[in-house]
Amino acid sequence: MTTILTNGPVSNRLNIVVLSEGYTSSDLARFPVDATNAINGLFSHVPYQEYRSYCNAFAISVPSNQSGSDHPANGTNSSNFRDTYFNSTYDSNSDRLITIPPNFADTTYSHGQGKVDTLLQAFVPRYHLPILLVNDPAPGGSDGFDKTAITYSSTNDSSFEILTHETGHVLANLGDEYTNAYPGFPDTEEPNTTRETRPDFIKWKAWINTNTTPIPTPATAPYSSVIGLFQGAHYHITNWYRPKLDCTMNHAYAPFCDVCVEALVVAIYQRVRPIDSFVPATTNLSVSSPQAVAFSLTVLQPATHDLGVQWRTNGVPVAGETNLTFNLLPQSLGNGTQSVSAVVRDTTTLVRTDPTNLLSQTITWTLIVNLPYLQLDSLLWLTGGQFAFRVSGQAPQSFSLQASSNLVSWVTLLTNSLVGGQFWYTNAGTSSVSKQFFRAVTPP
Repeated sequence: MTTILTNGPVSNRLNIVVLSEGYTSSDLARFPVDATNAINGLFSHVPYQEYRSYCNAFAISVPSNQSGSDHPANGTNSSNFRDTYFNSTYDSNSDRLITIPPNFADTTYSHGQGKVDTLLQAFVPRYHLPILLVNDPAPGGSDGFDKTAITYSSTNDSSFEILTHETGHVLANLGDEYTNAYPGFPDTEEPNTTRETRPDFIKWKAWINTNTTPIPTPATAPYSSVIGLFQGAHYHITNWYRPKLDCTMNHAYAPFCDVCVEALVVAIYQRVRPIDSFVPATTNLSVSSPQAVAFSLTVLQPATHDLGVQWRTNGVPVAGETNLTFNLLPQSLGNGTQSVSAVVRDTTTLVRTDPTNLLSQTITWTLIVNLPYLQLDSLLWLTGGQFAFRVSGQAPQSFSLQASSNLVSWVTLLTNSLVGGQFWYTNAGTSSVSKQFFRAVTPP
């Protein structure tokens, strides 16, 4: 295995693994280059381009006894059948669909997908997107029954277009928007296909401007760039609909439509969390010092926009605290059980519907604050203008009682310690002074 792209720990990245099929031992020197080109081709498309830093990519080189793949549509001649590691084959009717067992030619899981799964578990058990790169010149591919994206290997970028399409199936369960029939395929709606025509019930209604876009939407030039409800999808000419006139899930070289992009971004966040790490690493803290407690985050960074950050104390947003660091003076919260939380949110315009808040993550720290603070209370007025008050709190070793007439210059009247959590002070028997303000302070 070799590393193509590394952006962080496999525990919090979308891990892509490219495996070689139909590469003989003498071909394998070329495979890492082909795999790198395939990955770069994939990341030239939105939204992969925007979230490249969320991904790792690896290549697993496996030799086959012969190069290429089976082509049963070309006849039964032995030259049309190749001895390859994953036993891949093109469709029996045309050179468009490439699959591995279990398939029409071989129903044995262990002959194809089973080998893929075994290698993935051995090398990258936390994989998310397996890609089988088939060393064959004929354009073709498949989504491997939602397990593996399969595409032919070629220096022609059409292979990257096929790969991008197939990853839409594997990662986001996107549906084909073709209108040609696929007998036996279940009539199950995907994020980008529907039979619904009522505007308020269309699953991508957040993307439709119903003031200017008719439902259903005519497949004409004025609506070629808008999201609407275009007839023809999921292998049906009528009564099935797609979001846009054209899309990667319909034709090669078309970009993903907004609805498919949204589904892919949400799919990435199903596998990757926006917060990579945080400090303090433990979320239960005992605080007994008045010194500031430092909190910080390390977050993932999309290509062209920043993630939003908001710090909160006891569930209340702290004004102006929107950076990756936050310093808290524990005395500002007081003693007892308190909380500090950081909310990180991806506010990308690529997503309009996120019902389960996958684009948001919150880290919460619970603080047990136990500071040796002091307070002045229980004021008593005595005769003759004399008074008394109590210094109370959690007993420090000692404290100083200070007085001031202007809150700027302070004079120490005495130094003492609390007994049973309190100390009573009175000015009875002292000479008259013009001091008006008092405070008790602990030693630094």
